[in-house]
Amino acid sequence: MCMSRKSGARSTLILACMTMFVLPTVLATVSVENTGAEPQEEGWWVETTVDRDGNGIGDMIEVHQKNPFFLDAEKTLPLIIDFDHTPGDEEIQMLVEQVNYQHQWTLEGIDALAGRVPVGDILTASRLPGVVMLELDGILEVTNGDAAVLHGVDTVWQDTGYDGAGSTVAIIDTGIDGNHSSLDDHDDDPSTNDPKVIGFYDPVNNPSLTNGTEVFAYDDQGHGSHCAGTTAGTGAPTYEHIGMAPQASLVGVKVLDAGGSGSFATVMAGMEWTVEKRYEYNIRAASMSLGGPGAIEWTSSEEDSVNRYANEMVRAGIALFIAAGNNGVSAQIGTPGSAEDAITVGALDKNSAIAVYSSQGPTEEGRVKPNIAYVGSNVMSVAFNTGDQYTDMSGTSMATPGAAGVAALMLQANPDLSPFDIRNIMQETATYRQCAYMFANEPCAEDLIPKNRQNNVYGHGEVRALDAVLEAAEEDYEFDTSISVVVSTQIGEHNRIHLDRGDSVSFDVIGDIETVQWRSNHLRDDWSNIHGFGEGNPSGELDLIDIIHQLEHLPGTDVLGNHTISLRGIQYNESGGQSSSTPLVTADVMIMNANTDPLPVPEPESIPAVGVIGTMAIIALGIAASSRKDEDEADEQ
Repeated sequence: MCMSRKSGARSTLILACMTMFVLPTVLATVSVENTGAEPQEEGWWVETTVDRDGNGIGDMIEVHQKNPFFLDAEKTLPLIIDFDHTPGDEEIQMLVEQVNYQHQWTLEGIDALAGRVPVGDILTASRLPGVVMLELDGILEVTNGDAAVLHGVDTVWQDTGYDGAGSTVAIIDTGIDGNHSSLDDHDDDPSTNDPKVIGFYDPVNNPSLTNGTEVFAYDDQGHGSHCAGTTAGTGAPTYEHIGMAPQASLVGVKVLDAGGSGSFATVMAGMEWTVEKRYEYNIRAASMSLGGPGAIEWTSSEEDSVNRYANEMVRAGIALFIAAGNNGVSAQIGTPGSAEDAITVGALDKNSAIAVYSSQGPTEEGRVKPNIAYVGSNVMSVAFNTGDQYTDMSGTSMATPGAAGVAALMLQANPDLSPFDIRNIMQETATYRQCAYMFANEPCAEDLIPKNRQNNVYGHGEVRALDAVLEAAEEDYEFDTSISVVVSTQIGEHNRIHLDRGDSVSFDVIGDIETVQWRSNHLRDDWSNIHGFGEGNPSGELDLIDIIHQLEHLPGTDVLGNHTISLRGIQYNESGGQSSSTPLVTADVMIMNANTDPLPVPEPESIPAVGVIGTMAIIALGIAASSRKDEDEADEQ
């Protein structure tokens, strides 16, 4: 058979088309060795003060392996077992089979397991595949006026109207007394259903109940309730001892027992739960007033497991406030207050001088700590299990929740703040205090460094609440209290607006507002204009469908359920100056139905939906048929 030049060209075209669409698919299935890959960064365990002799077994294990405080009747030690990857069931089974491991917690945030291992099997455990470090599961315990006036919080309430509404702070401590008049609800009206403690997890006594609603908030020690009252207590019934953010919501995480102590692993289990629930409860800040026991912190390395998890919490979007400790001498800020990304809080007395008990830096690595200082002496707050009584406590434990309450006010003013924004603003607006180390008359060496803003006694200084809140509020627009947005939709059960298909959030405006914007507090820097609102309108609506369309693109976020949104009005300055914003207003909503009734997409009438490959196959067949026709014509000639 003779082939014409024309038919040959068409055959070539067929092969080119098939190659164009088939070859990429084939190549995608072929494994290609990457010879140019960059070497992976060494893990934290390669060079760390957790393990100074570099044998993969933490120094504290070697120090305490015979300590009856940690040993049980079976001669097992509580360990944190660190891996070079995230461990799962396979790793647990390996440990059970090889070293008689008794599993307690999986700590995904730091790629670790926690449980007990016989002392005689520790060396074997350290050499198992994937294991990079063994750490002792140590013990943490509670580290134990009117701070609102000293730090200017009362001025924030008066000048801005902010009271913490829409913010949620986790209290990681001994629990929270959910029946106390200061902590039971937001409006102190027993006829309304608006609980202040919106979630509670108890890994000490109820570790399997993880939803946050199965256990009513309780406290069997009292420390956590006192801290919770300092952060967000309403002060009822007398309102003499109001918390820093009295309308903020609380999440209780009970990680310490009735004696006020808990293992590293249990504390980290509570921290991990807090991270997992951060979107569901809008947790943006946490207070953790605990630390190692004794006059000398027995562990303080930056790579300690609790420190690593503290840093992970911050990177997950939670501003974490941790007590500096109560050892009262220099170089005594240890785990977890030595965590680099945490906001470590020192304590002031009522005269705003450093308290005699407040621990001082530097950390073991030489890092300057604390970050800030807050009143911690003779703080009046909730007396647990009394119904409505108050008591005074002193310590950096009392300072820490106060600073966390200021963070709640800042987040109400600007929910776009990251944990690092909160830390930086609080540090920059603090009143600097020159220091002298305890029992020394000379100034701190770090105070002699030009332009240095931080020392190991006061940190960056005394927190100034109004300055911090105003700086937070004015990041994008000038703060203007003469204009406002007010949510007018009726609030339903659990102090939330219930939204079903076709519903909306209604609002009224006061003053000359040109644009109203909104956003979900799950997001940062993602404000949207409410298009149905026009300049001069006295009111407007935010439709449920708009809320759903923003939420449905967020990874790991369920559209149905609880969400917090913020609204603000904008008044533009046409002359070129900075435009103004109303104070933010928040609304807690519950989405009951996520069906937005999208219009069906009509199928094409003329072209079957066969996809790209099917279409190209049809084209190729057409070309082949044409080619055969040409060949036949050529043969006839």
